[in-house]
Amino acid sequence: MSANGDGTDTMSDMRDGNEEIGSANGRSSKRPSPRPSAGAPEEEEDSKLREFEMSLQSYDWETLQNKFAEAMEERTQAEMALQRETADLLEMFISWSQTTGLRDEDRAYKRFKTRMGFVQHSEMSLEDKKQHYTNVIKAFESALALLRDE
Repeated sequence: MSANGDGTDTMSDMRDGNEEIGSANGRSSKRPSPRPSAGAPEEEEDSKLREFEMSLQSYDWETLQNKFAEAMEERTQAEMALQRETADLLEMFISWSQTTGLRDEDRAYKRFKTRMGFVQHSEMSLEDKKQHYTNVIKAFESALALLRDE
């Protein structure tokens, strides 16, 4: 095939069945391209196509449809089993998460009670110290009053 200035092949070169083979020196030589023979392969291809069409027409499509339906039923059953298993696992997870939530609430309540007890004890201890210091100051005041009176 010869190339036009833009790199495209001319139609006449394509029709004549020859290909140009480029060489390093810029020259080209022509060699004939392989062409299928006109008769035998086309008839053989048509014959195979007809055989295939006949085999498709005579195929037992109901059996294929039944096999497909059975396979789909098996897959449906397997999918339903997986859905049931997933639902069971989800139910277990929900129970577990609620249990841990209740346990955490229990622990938080106990911690709250402990802190409340500590705060109440600290308040009582502070009140006792206040009362003690008040009594000490009264004792000092009494002692000073006695010293003044003497």
